[in-house]
Amino acid sequence: MRPHQKARISARWLLTTVGAWAMVALSLGHAGAEEAKGGKLIIGIDETASEYWSEYMQGVKDIGDSLGKEPVVLTSNYQGDQLLAQLGATYATGCNQCALATDPSSNAFVKAVVNRYAKAKVHVVTIWNRPENIHPWDTDPKYWVAHTSFDGVMSGYYQGMALCKALNGKGKIAAIQGVPSTPPAFQRIAGLKKALKECPGLELVDTQVGEWQETKAQNITRTWMARYGDQLQGIFASNDAMGRGAVAALKEKGLNGKVLVTGSDGSNIGLEMVKSGDMLATVWNDPVLQGAVSMSLAYAAAIGDIDPEKLTHAQRDFYIKQDVVTKDNVDKYLEMKKNAPKYTYADIKKDFWKDSAGQIPEGANDNK
Repeated sequence: MRPHQKARISARWLLTTVGAWAMVALSLGHAGAEEAKGGKLIIGIDETASEYWSEYMQGVKDIGDSLGKEPVVLTSNYQGDQLLAQLGATYATGCNQCALATDPSSNAFVKAVVNRYAKAKVHVVTIWNRPENIHPWDTDPKYWVAHTSFDGVMSGYYQGMALCKALNGKGKIAAIQGVPSTPPAFQRIAGLKKALKECPGLELVDTQVGEWQETKAQNITRTWMARYGDQLQGIFASNDAMGRGAVAALKEKGLNGKVLVTGSDGSNIGLEMVKSGDMLATVWNDPVLQGAVSMSLAYAAAIGDIDPEKLTHAQRDFYIKQDVVTKDNVDKYLEMKKNAPKYTYADIKKDFWKDSAGQIPEGANDNK
């Protein structure tokens, strides 16, 4: 599961979006036409019913539009075996010069998914999930082009320091974690702990698992309000959906804006709550950019514009830039949400790593 998993959108928007992307899937029947122009563009996502995945797909579609291609969309519903089955069906008749950008759903399926790609000679870029002990340069290195994500440790650190600053370095806070086995979840808690070392006056009184879900976070916050009352001054939520759940519980007690809440992902929900003062801060991740970069890298390798085995480690396993968002700069990011750049392969190709925040450090994906 991803941090953005439960950032749900309106039913009307969802029906429109799912309908549009269902039409995209019909492109599977036109493999010959696509391959004649250099191969299909394929993406593997966790679900269609979230703001994050809709925006990620938009970035991929931008690249497809610039190449005259319609991406094929495979949806795993957070089930790695379901993704593997769809991949097998897609590649059953061969896939010449195909490019794939995908989330393998969890660390447990990364190696199996990568091996499946390599056997089909499909070039792939993975996102979010990668076990600590395998990398693109040591596992099917010809076809596993790259892995990219956002720095969860830095995200958690940004949130923790925002709370420290707003509380003048002193107070009781509690944390709501995502699914503990996923890198974004344990990294964000690690980032919070890093901030606490720099801000010893902050006391972390409890950490509960919200599994990225708004309703679970709301119930957790209700329990905290009953237990701690006005002693609790801040809530660290590992994503914006859980931040929204915390805010909803605080509103029931008239405490929204008084008990400070942080989130992450820079969703519309999160940005609007920062704007209104219901949330102190969120962390901006750009899924449109992530979709454009990951698809472009896979396509570049598929058609020979880059040779994966000649790339450096930092070019094959890297974070994408992110930023902390507070009331001081939220308008900038709300505007970026409304008017996201339309990416083209030609523009991304000029410098695939322009928005890299550097190589993913050793040990970052090891949950200790």
